[in-house]
Amino acid sequence: MALNKLQQARRAAKTAQQPNAMQILMLVVGAIGLLPALGLALICLVSIMVLTGSNLSAPNPYASSSGGPKGGDVLSAALGGDGSGALAKDQVPNQDLVPIIEGASQECDLVNPAVLAAQIEVESGFDANLVGPDGEQGISQLPPDKFTEYGEDDDDNGKVSALDVKDSIFAQARYLCALGEKVQELLDDQKIIGDLLTLTLLAWDVGLEAVEQSGGIAAPSLKSYPYRVRALLSKYLTGEPESSASARPSGSASGKAPGDSTEPGSFPVTETTFQEMFPGRNPFYSYAGLVDAMKKYPAFAGTGDGTARKREAAAFLANVGHESGGLVYVEEINQAVWGDYCDAAQPYGCPAGQTAYHGRGPIQLSWNSNYKAAGDALGLDLLNEPDLVKNDASVAWQTALWFWMTQNGAGTMTAHSAITGSGGFGETIRTINGKKECNGGNGAQVQSRVDSYRRFAEMLGVEPGDKLTC
Repeated sequence: MALNKLQQARRAAKTAQQPNAMQILMLVVGAIGLLPALGLALICLVSIMVLTGSNLSAPNPYASSSGGPKGGDVLSAALGGDGSGALAKDQVPNQDLVPIIEGASQECDLVNPAVLAAQIEVESGFDANLVGPDGEQGISQLPPDKFTEYGEDDDDNGKVSALDVKDSIFAQARYLCALGEKVQELLDDQKIIGDLLTLTLLAWDVGLEAVEQSGGIAAPSLKSYPYRVRALLSKYLTGEPESSASARPSGSASGKAPGDSTEPGSFPVTETTFQEMFPGRNPFYSYAGLVDAMKKYPAFAGTGDGTARKREAAAFLANVGHESGGLVYVEEINQAVWGDYCDAAQPYGCPAGQTAYHGRGPIQLSWNSNYKAAGDALGLDLLNEPDLVKNDASVAWQTALWFWMTQNGAGTMTAHSAITGSGGFGETIRTINGKKECNGGNGAQVQSRVDSYRRFAEMLGVEPGDKLTC
């Protein structure tokens, strides 16, 4: 019985699949009658495809567009692409803001000068004193909690304030970069779709969590925040490529190619440039060791704008080069004084021996008290194993950075604070060697350091600034 029903059903289905002549005729007549409607539908479909950036080739919906509009993103391209290009400086209402915007754009590859300028116009209309309805302040209108997280004293006036235009714009750039990194991760994990810049601006407006929950969006409304910003990009672009001073290498959402970056935590000196700076260096002083050591102090060559970071890199390398004979000497060459660096009055004494605490490494770390303090800070037992500084390149560089970043030495501030603040290169010399060189102590040695600093700054493409001597 069941078999008969199944056979009957199959015959009925087969019959239904074979239309007779009358049915075919009716279908043809009906189709002809629908032609106007079908034409209208086709026109609508094409219009939608143009507006949304869709195309007939059905691209991968998860493809990232960090390198510019992809997948037929016609609308994004029409609105200025990703904002790459030279800033139309004459469009910025206050010309004093131009170098600030260009400097902040060095924070990461996503943040071009035009993007920052366009967003500022949307946020505040370039009103540096604007106070928003939810407590936002200043020219970039960051939410208060975000400014607290990303704001720094970028104008070196002794305070961090959203009403200071430089503090505000640099915080804006850092926040955009941080959002961009997280958006890129979501794109890479195929959790959202869309292009990087649009989604990052959307995350600024509605929050990253909301973007993730919605799965991203390929083409928000033209009235939405991302396209209000992007609609202004062409206004702030000259149509020319960025100048060499502000251009950034492409490659990632977060920023620069290794060694060329001025992003916080990176080093704005390539290995090639490092080798050119120290052509006769001891192989012990490796570039890899330096980069590894920098992980301990991410603020080194990572504070302020691109110029400030390059100046700090040049200042540090000039000073350690001077201390070590051009990165040649790993240990102090005058062995006759090796026994002079044991302060027996210290409660921990000199367990490695009377002569064990002589100068070692790029900064020529000396004295048992310094080996103890540096070791404690770095999580190493340098008091008992001072030779780690001469045997491990990373440790050697770490001790130099420890002194540079944390010790006032013979001065009144750390070398890091001096070069990134108002002290200038001259105060870095005072911190390292104090009255032995400064205030007429040894003018020739001071000039030698200054000459190296000037040369390294020129190699990195920055002016050395003022206050070069002590």
